Amino acid sequence: MRKRLRKKRSNKWEWFSVKVLYECKISGNPSPKKIDEDYGSDGQKTFEESILLIKAPSEEEAYLIGEKEALKNEVEYLNQYDQTVEWKFIRVIDCFNLFDKKLQTGTELYSRFIRVPDDLPTEKLSSINDRDFIE
Repeated sequence: MRKRLRKKRSNKWEWFSVKVLYECKISGNPSPKKIDEDYGSDGQKTFEESILLIKAPSEEEAYLIGEKEALKNEVEYLNQYDQTVEWKFIRVIDCFNLFDKKLQTGTELYSRFIRVPDDLPTEKLSSINDRDFIE
């Protein structure tokens, strides 16, 4: 009799925060009667970073579960100008192991290191946007 070999999975499930990226796509012509002073494009695309709380047996599994959950969160609807708005999942950006067994007030959900030039004064750090780190 042959035994089936299975890849051993951890019985210990841990909490992870999985950062995902969505892109907003707007298509179609606006209804002329609905155009107001707020309508218009500033020539920029809109993206959303979202952090999902995921329980998984490993970091690799957390990435996969995060991806599946992010795909479920894709949405399509009509805006106030009768244009189609689509929020599309782009990719998983990062995965952070929470290490804490118990989630409570003050639990760190996400952390990252930011590298800046040595001569940048600390007080200027708050004015830096994420776009300054996009490669």
